[in-house]
Amino acid sequence: MKSMTGYGKSQISRNNIDCNIEIKSVNGRYLDVKCYLPREISFWEYELRKTTSKYVNRGSIEIKVYINDYREPKLRLNELKLQKYYDIIRQAQKSLNITSDVSLEYLLNEPGVVESMNSYDEDTDLIALINDCLEEALKIIVYSMELEAKSMKSILMSSFTRIQKALNYIEEKILPFKEELFSSMHKRINEILNSYNIETTEQRLMQELAIYIDKYDIQEEITRLKSHIQTFLDTINKDVESGKTLNFILQEMQREANTLGSKFSNSKTFSDILTIKEEIEKCREIIQNVS
Repeated sequence: MKSMTGYGKSQISRNNIDCNIEIKSVNGRYLDVKCYLPREISFWEYELRKTTSKYVNRGSIEIKVYINDYREPKLRLNELKLQKYYDIIRQAQKSLNITSDVSLEYLLNEPGVVESMNSYDEDTDLIALINDCLEEALKIIVYSMELEAKSMKSILMSSFTRIQKALNYIEEKILPFKEELFSSMHKRINEILNSYNIETTEQRLMQELAIYIDKYDIQEEITRLKSHIQTFLDTINKDVESGKTLNFILQEMQREANTLGSKFSNSKTFSDILTIKEEIEKCREIIQNVS
């Protein structure tokens, strides 16, 4: 089991290059990766997404990459653009009747006059560095996700202990409740029969009474809830991505708990049924953050 909330950060310096990668994750229905890369390494985005999907399968992920390259740059002067910018400035000066000198620094700052010869997509040192930095950051965020999942698992186990305890108490009250209900109804039927002296309908009334009592039988719901509890506990103990599966199990448990409440509502078990519903709802909220 793994949480969808986490944070990871990695910084590696090698071959006069600094790489810093920061990853944040929050819960999301699907895997949604947002990348913030320097323009020079935009080619690497596909590889970034591919690597990330190996570590994380759900959640809204934000990845920021910072690069500082201290190596000697490979630069080239574009003489054609330099001359063209100079000619345009001279033409503008002539048009405005201005005779000031043209700053060389100004010309060199014009777009495309000084061109970079660095080919980052073929730079093996840079690519190896950012790949290593990403792998390290992803391992850190996965560790933080697993750490939070342990805390979540502890809360879930406590909730299921309370659910199981309440369910056991309710189960103990099934037979006494049915006997009490049968006795009360039987007494009332006898009163009616004695009042009206209708002997021929007694057998039919007793049959109807048996059917009526049977409608209050919740053993089937109890059995299904116990089965769902065991399936849930087995699932959270497996080292798999289980958020959706756990949510489906809790949906079924909630449905059984609602049926239980409608069929078996009495003062002695009301608080226990309420406990079951509350704990299931609390677990569903927690599971929304499980990947």
